[in-house]
Amino acid sequence: MSTYSGNSLKSGLKILIDCQPYEVQYSEFIKPGKGQAFVRIKLKQLLTGKLLCKTVKATDIFYSTDIVEVHAAYLYNNGITWFFMNKKSFEHIHVSKKYLSNFYKWITIFSNCIITLWNNSPISVSIDNFIELKVCNTEAAVKGDTVNTSNKLVTLETGATIRVPLFIKIGDYVKIDTRTERYVSRVIK
Repeated sequence: MSTYSGNSLKSGLKILIDCQPYEVQYSEFIKPGKGQAFVRIKLKQLLTGKLLCKTVKATDIFYSTDIVEVHAAYLYNNGITWFFMNKKSFEHIHVSKKYLSNFYKWITIFSNCIITLWNNSPISVSIDNFIELKVCNTEAAVKGDTVNTSNKLVTLETGATIRVPLFIKIGDYVKIDTRTERYVSRVIK
């Protein structure tokens, strides 16, 4: 395990605090006119996602975590556990639904995912920021129904529902931002 001093903490660095993995979101080195230098850091707890603000001495020592990111492809799920395949070793990785957050709505078979492992146990799954999904069902759009909104509700191939413009039809592919869960554009395939 490598070590880091308080003044070498940078954004994106993963460290251990009280035997828990944290990711440094922000760090600011402060050298007051009188007294010892210190660092204000903003940390994200990787197991729970909670944010923590902390002030540490510039000379404090922190240990790096045993965090590994694995590129994987989604295979199937049984409602409780989601099964992925490591793209390099072809091993299966079992992930509980709680580590998927809201991404399970956007994952299709063989979707590319990044699984974060800590001590060989999955702690999070992330997907691409933009994905393309097929429209399976739409509600009827009424001509002239543009006074309030020019969107309609559609159901995608994964079962998720989003609002899209009126010109989207069944069978079209749409590009979705998975961070905001909103329609971005229509995709021509």
